[in-house]
Amino acid sequence: MPSASARVVWKLARRHSWGAPIPADELVELVAKTDDHDTLARILESEVLERRFVARSREGVFIPNGQDAHVAAADWLRANTSLDDLQIEATLSRLPDDWPSAE
Repeated sequence: MPSASARVVWKLARRHSWGAPIPADELVELVAKTDDHDTLARILESEVLERRFVARSREGVFIPNGQDAHVAAADWLRANTSLDDLQIEATLSRLPDDWPSAE
């Protein structure tokens, strides 16, 4: 992954369950490994939560379970990571059949 922001978005996409939130501190912990937790928490707040396809509730952070959010997340991952389309399609269940050519 090219950036910490991309790693957070990818982990969020991989861990979401039908749009269920994941607590922000748990998300940071899952991504952190050897990275600084404070830095990742700041990136989550300042970069990831600014994405139009990421939402926050009292329960945590999530990608809403609608097609528009999944397409936006998939397009962002495609542009900002080295993930291939198959990995992204297998992760985001609400993509249209013609994604990515539906751009």
